[in-house]
Amino acid sequence: MPGDPLAAAAAVVAYQAVTLTELRNLFEQVEFDLKDVLEREHRVSDSLDSVESEFDVVRARLQAMGVLMSTQESPSAAVPMVSDETTRRLRYCVPVVPTDGDFDGLVKLAEARLDRLGIDLTGDPLQQVLPTSQVTRSLRSYAAEHGDISWDKTDWTVVLVAGVVATFLDIILVSIPKDSTFLGERYSGSPLTKWLQDGNRAEDIHHHFFKKFEKLAKVPYDAPTTKATGGLVSGMRPRTHRLQSLGHDPALGFFFGVADLMHGTGTYIDKAGQLVQVATDADPIDLISALITQVRHLLSDVYTPAGLQPPLFSLLQLGQVHSPFALGPSGVKVPWTDVARYMYTNGYDLRHFFTMGITPGVVSAIIRGYWLLKSYATGGTAAQRKLEHAKLTSMLLLGHTIATSGTLLKTGLLFGMNPAALNYNQILAMAPAIIAWFKEAIARDHRINLALETEWKTLLAEA
Repeated sequence: MPGDPLAAAAAVVAYQAVTLTELRNLFEQVEFDLKDVLEREHRVSDSLDSVESEFDVVRARLQAMGVLMSTQESPSAAVPMVSDETTRRLRYCVPVVPTDGDFDGLVKLAEARLDRLGIDLTGDPLQQVLPTSQVTRSLRSYAAEHGDISWDKTDWTVVLVAGVVATFLDIILVSIPKDSTFLGERYSGSPLTKWLQDGNRAEDIHHHFFKKFEKLAKVPYDAPTTKATGGLVSGMRPRTHRLQSLGHDPALGFFFGVADLMHGTGTYIDKAGQLVQVATDADPIDLISALITQVRHLLSDVYTPAGLQPPLFSLLQLGQVHSPFALGPSGVKVPWTDVARYMYTNGYDLRHFFTMGITPGVVSAIIRGYWLLKSYATGGTAAQRKLEHAKLTSMLLLGHTIATSGTLLKTGLLFGMNPAALNYNQILAMAPAIIAWFKEAIARDHRINLALETEWKTLLAEA
């Protein structure tokens, strides 16, 4: 890429390689010509010696006959002169290299020379001028020091298979939370979520394991209706009060819920998307007690008919941000606040969130399993896998991207833009995949830059 220091260095190295190759060829040609000239000189010298002997014999016979011989030597045969133009054409002009430390000038000189030779500077010039064997050795040495993150056909195939399999399971196994009719169309729900939300099974689990926490985990953020909040939180009703209460969010609850317990307050999001804090007559408690109470209260609610919302799902209600979804036959797009309420009241709870986890789990399992098996099969070490971790993160990122695209297509094409068909877990999985990829890419670039800096310092010290 233009402006890339590595590209500039590659251009200079390619220029040096071309120049050295030309000089080597010239020296080989000079060596060949010198040998030929020496052989010709030996042959001419032998011929001259023979002619000189014959002249001596003739000269002696003429003198015996009384013929006087001139002692003036005849002028030597004219030596053909080589024109100045021919001399200039035969000379190899060595380019003048900047000696004042001007690297930019050297780069311009190299790029101009390579351009005249027809080298494509948009690609790697080294691979165009160096012998294939030398390039192979260099790449092998580079991979040994910094790790090989290039993809082969098998890598691409595994990533594509992981994304496609995850999408297939998202359609067949995850589907939507439960059987429902959306805009006049009947859709079948997830068989696994149905099993998790089964009324009798849920009641048995709640009764045997979690019902005892109900009396031990009273919280100030559990108002069931708008009236119970003194009219401060609009749209509050028993079926949606947990969604509107940030303390019931499995992730946000450990911040807002614990804070509410410590201050005797309740923090809600009303139907208009506004954050509202309501004072109560509950007694504040200390941090440790608040954490224990928070865990108990979430457990007491998880297997009730309404269940708990997925982690961070409550944030969709903030503001009046418009969504791409229409919940009625009018086709009018509604805000995310209404979309979130619709999804939650139609079974989109924490139990369905566990079902949705199958999709990102399959992507991760297939790609990570292949990654480890390939490393073990090729004798890879833990240190080598650490160097090449950037490749794993890039494979995971593409796999999750395919699966996320799959859930979007599933929602739009197969389920008639029913928002309950969205795989929220898969969408959340994109964030850590992107962060991990950026982190590994930055760390790898840092390691390579340090190595290059060390090499440059060594070259400068030797120069």
